[in-house]
Amino acid sequence: MDTFAPSHYAVSATKPGTAVTDAEVPKCQKYNDFIDNYCFQPVAIETAGAYDKSAVPFLRCLAKQLGDLSRDHRERDEQI
Repeated sequence: MDTFAPSHYAVSATKPGTAVTDAEVPKCQKYNDFIDNYCFQPVAIETAGAYDKSAVPFLRCLAKQLGDLSRDHRERDEQI
């Protein structure tokens, strides 16, 4: 998500991370029909680096699993 896009100025200027939170709602609505049959985790990351709070635990778990599979412990470093 481009935090610096003109369409996000008003939201991004008031509070950091709001553009990410605003992006989560439409994603959930878009995939609402799949939620009953699939695991769904919206992931939104701002250009400036803010993560959607609900995505952080998912991304940490994913990074750990990728590191375990590849046996490359650098992939498991806490970057998120």
